[in-house]
Amino acid sequence: FCLGTGTVSAAELDCLVKPEMYVEVSSPVVSVLEEILVETGDMVMRGQPLARLEASVEKARVKMAELRIMQMSDIENRKEQLRFKKLNYERMMELREKNSVPQFEADKAKTEYALAIHELAKARELRIMARANLEMERRQLELRTIRSPIDGIVVDRFAMVGESVEGRSIMKLAMVNPLKVEMIAPTEYFGLIKKGMRADIYPEKPANKVFEATVTVVDKLIDPASGSFTVRMALPNPDDILIGGVNCLARFSFNTPESKPELYSSVSPTTSIE
Repeated sequence: FCLGTGTVSAAELDCLVKPEMYVEVSSPVVSVLEEILVETGDMVMRGQPLARLEASVEKARVKMAELRIMQMSDIENRKEQLRFKKLNYERMMELREKNSVPQFEADKAKTEYALAIHELAKARELRIMARANLEMERRQLELRTIRSPIDGIVVDRFAMVGESVEGRSIMKLAMVNPLKVEMIAPTEYFGLIKKGMRADIYPEKPANKVFEATVTVVDKLIDPASGSFTVRMALPNPDDILIGGVNCLARFSFNTPESKPELYSSVSPTTSIE
């Protein structure tokens, strides 16, 4: 793939535009697929619902937990009892100071007051536990909604409505912002292409468009068999103009380096060396 611009001094290398990553979405629980909310080719956002699993039991548990909290009027009753026991205890203490009531009556009022405090605290603890149980049931229900872990595009679907999702992927997503540009560079470019460097990218599609990518990875090793090393670049794609899986040309700001001569010439096995 080339630009066809004639003699070029700037360094140019063939490359390939690919999705940044592929994600196969699966279910954290064993259930049956009830509804698929997206189609192949749809753009999805992180957190967007993709599919729903059968969840009749989980919905019923959430409803029961909500009813338990609504029916917990015991706290208000305990508050009224505590208020009455406190008034009675204070009245008995005043009468006892005047020797108007026997000691056991004062002790009884004190004990009833202490028990009322304990019962109110117990009722409050039960309400906290009921709220925690409701939160747990809601989270269990939420697991029945499969959400997208990335911003991307639906590449493929592997399951149909009514099928079990145990031990299998439901669909495959591809992250297309940013995209990934992969390039194989000859050894002459080693040391010239560095992490953080920018390059102009000319993709096959869309035609006559130029984009800017940033070098993110430069292979530290050279493949002796091919005399090359790998370079990876990040290519922003916020408007989803670019597509993955197309060839491209990367143009760098430095001039095309000259090919290095062979350091060692090969010697025929039959040649004698004196």
